[in-house]
Amino acid sequence: MARAYNFRTMEPAPLETLSILRAKSGSQVDEQIYHFKDKAERDIGLRFDLTVGMTRYVAGKKGLKPPIKLASYGGVWRYDEPQHARYRWFYQWDVEIFGDPTIDADAEVIDFTYNLFKKLGLAKVTVKVGDRRVVEEYIRRKLNVSSEEKLLEMMRALDKVSKKTDDELIAEYEDKGVPGAEMEQLLSFGRIKGTPDSVLGRLSEEHLDTLAGLTELRDSLKVRGIENVEYNLSIVRGIDYYTGVVFEVVDGERPDLGSLCGGGRYDVLPNIFGRPDLAATGAAGGVERIALSLEQSAPTTETSVFVAFTEPSLMVEALKVSASLRDAGVRSELGTRGKGLSKQLEEAGSGRFTHAVIVGKRELESGTLTLRDLKERKERKVPAAALLSELRPS
Repeated sequence: MARAYNFRTMEPAPLETLSILRAKSGSQVDEQIYHFKDKAERDIGLRFDLTVGMTRYVAGKKGLKPPIKLASYGGVWRYDEPQHARYRWFYQWDVEIFGDPTIDADAEVIDFTYNLFKKLGLAKVTVKVGDRRVVEEYIRRKLNVSSEEKLLEMMRALDKVSKKTDDELIAEYEDKGVPGAEMEQLLSFGRIKGTPDSVLGRLSEEHLDTLAGLTELRDSLKVRGIENVEYNLSIVRGIDYYTGVVFEVVDGERPDLGSLCGGGRYDVLPNIFGRPDLAATGAAGGVERIALSLEQSAPTTETSVFVAFTEPSLMVEALKVSASLRDAGVRSELGTRGKGLSKQLEEAGSGRFTHAVIVGKRELESGTLTLRDLKERKERKVPAAALLSELRPS
């Protein structure tokens, strides 16, 4: 998939100096990652994403001609409490475009992401798009906020609207110096969402100067045939280094999974590495969350067979049946010697198999096998030579 979009693949180093890992999120990242001193007493950390290492690599290669399109796949580590869809060690895919400051690069990343999910059979996911420049202008001009610290706190509040109620957020941010009336106004603005056309129409009433990016992006995504796009002003992505268009992909049928992937423009990160000339945008997704989403949405049509036998002397014949199934690519398991038929069938009915085949003495003498459909709870005699065709009817 990455090759089709002309991304070159690489893998960043799994170990980085702590100062490099802090470049993305500051010293607060220390609480979220694994870090330690190595034998040379250097502060080292395990990578918590792939973006930092890729950006460091590109920033140091001044001879690379932009746009530089890189993709990566690898394990990352987070010092987190393991829970549903959150792990301490998991895999990410990542695509990044460096050196292209135009909205076309953002559209290319969203294009790749949408079609990746489409190829995986998750074409009904929703791509939720926001723009931090629009939200920042609203906070500065409409709410008269000049403090950078207060601006960032209000951005972080918007990032939590899907996880907390308005009352909880108002109470939380009053303690952080944001008056309740201002927070109510901000949350009302953050509730603006819908089709790109409807949201742009609503935003035009605010007379904001930063709508050009979202307008250009809408037009580009239409040309590319990208569907299921929702503009949503609460999408700001919690990490402060994002600078423009941001987006998340969610599976509406699995809200428990949170975002399947997220990304956006982060021109400030290459600047931290000494490359203010190097614009950057990209996206990354958690492989395990995507697998959980696929597990729910994909129909369980794979045929799987447990091969049981009525007496120990028939194990060799049962093994031949299992071998023929495996040779044809059908997942199968053979019953255990020493277990009676009832115990074998109990294992077959564990939910991991669609069918059971019973090899019996009388059946062998007549050239047949007993085929049991474990879902329909029905069984019938089938010719041994026709077992595959009975399992895979045309």
